Amino acid sequence: MATEHTHEHIPEEIYGVLPDEGVVELTDNLTGYMHEIELGGLTDIMGQVLDDLLEQSGGMPRDLKSDDAFEQITQNQLAVTLAYHLGRLEGRSPQIVQKMMDEAIEKWGINGLEESNEITDQDLESPKVQVYPRLRRIEYTDEPQPNVELGWENLEGESPSEAP
Repeated sequence: MATEHTHEHIPEEIYGVLPDEGVVELTDNLTGYMHEIELGGLTDIMGQVLDDLLEQSGGMPRDLKSDDAFEQITQNQLAVTLAYHLGRLEGRSPQIVQKMMDEAIEKWGINGLEESNEITDQDLESPKVQVYPRLRRIEYTDEPQPNVELGWENLEGESPSEAP
């Protein structure tokens, strides 16, 4: 027996973002559903994978002897561990996650997301709404670097001996 929804489901990319208070409440509600969280309970290898992701993204301190290195490492490990468990929750129970998001949207409303890549000082006053989502939407592209050994930097149709 199918249940009929009274509201239209809009694709996620059209939703926009929750206000700061709504994000905090939704995060708390989702975390409350993550019964299996044991921050020390990951296997060593899965922990290594999460730490490698942190390192690849620049989330680990360069100077491990600095005064705040331990605090920075543990805070970042906590963040990726919670994100890992949130992914597991959404994988096992996507309907619960969607229901909580729908309830948050209904309660808090949504703000449209500005399409500008320029971030102002005023935006920095509300980073969860004005900065982080926009940074996530930016499409980063790497400029191709010439590979001298293969010679693909040469102009099309020129042989290596004809290149200037």
